[in-house]
Amino acid sequence: MTREEQITFAFELLAPQPHDHAECLHDITVAIDRVPLMARAMRSFKQGRSKKGKERLVRYRAALRRVQSAYRGLGLLRPWFTLPEGIESEIAKSTEFLRQRSRKSGGPDASTKKAAVLAAQDLLWWWGEDAVCTREGKWAQLSAVLAGDLDLDLYDHLLAAKQAAPPTHVKVSDARDGSTIKVSLRRRQGLK
Repeated sequence: MTREEQITFAFELLAPQPHDHAECLHDITVAIDRVPLMARAMRSFKQGRSKKGKERLVRYRAALRRVQSAYRGLGLLRPWFTLPEGIESEIAKSTEFLRQRSRKSGGPDASTKKAAVLAAQDLLWWWGEDAVCTREGKWAQLSAVLAGDLDLDLYDHLLAAKQAAPPTHVKVSDARDGSTIKVSLRRRQGLK
């Protein structure tokens, strides 16, 4: 599905009033652009819990501990050198990541589908519509459009997004030029 087709389908689903066409088109393009960015972020969250990610994290933590040990071993030379700030918190953070349990792999990566569902939920909210969780509903259709494949069945992802903590939506207007920024804030658990 091309970007133009995505915009057209999403615009038809939202069906804004004529005076809102430009704003709706802008919001749709922002949502389409958000999906790959959100998907990449979701994949990076999973990286620390994968087998390879944990191996890298163990090596990183070991290197930090070696630096810490080498610093302590300086003895009388220690006043001339400084240990990088935050090394203790980096060690603690890496230890916490390693304590987290890995989830079982659910097959192919679904981060793009999940991101499309969340972006569609936000887009519906910004245009005054409820994100109703049905297989053929507007939310499911808009999610499939944003994912770039109208044949996707995203019902399980819709359910997961619906059960997660609802996002906080903020609309900020600039008093000088009248521009508006729309932001949806989610807790990290909604991005799992």
